[in-house]
Amino acid sequence: MFKKRGQGQSWSLDIILAFVVFVLIIGIFYAMLGNNAKDKGRDVTLESNTVVSNLDAANGVNSTLTIINKGTVDPIAAKTLYNADYKSIKQQFGIRGDFCIYIIDQYGNIISVDTPGGQRTGFGDGNFSINGKPCGSVIS
Repeated sequence: MFKKRGQGQSWSLDIILAFVVFVLIIGIFYAMLGNNAKDKGRDVTLESNTVVSNLDAANGVNSTLTIINKGTVDPIAAKTLYNADYKSIKQQFGIRGDFCIYIIDQYGNIISVDTPGGQRTGFGDGNFSINGKPCGSVIS
């Protein structure tokens, strides 16, 4: 009555085993990518904390980025920062990502800083924009 199928069973077992191995490889691949994205997120957070902690003297760090002293922006320090070389600041603090620093008042208005090159809206990478203008651009 029943006919034995010897080869058909081993063939389907091979396919199931191959499928399981394939799924495991895909799972491992995505797990490795997921951890890499988390590491990048941690790096960005660490770098942003580095920049922010160097901006305010209240954090106990005295650096070339410090422009806030006792809750107010020091105009001379801001002028010095806005006039500094962006790439050397990044290298000095070991920051790999790009950033843009800008000052706003209590009403949300952007405060420009007077530098020898003219009034600037911010300091940082020109690929970022502030109100549609590149970061660090001179206001005409």
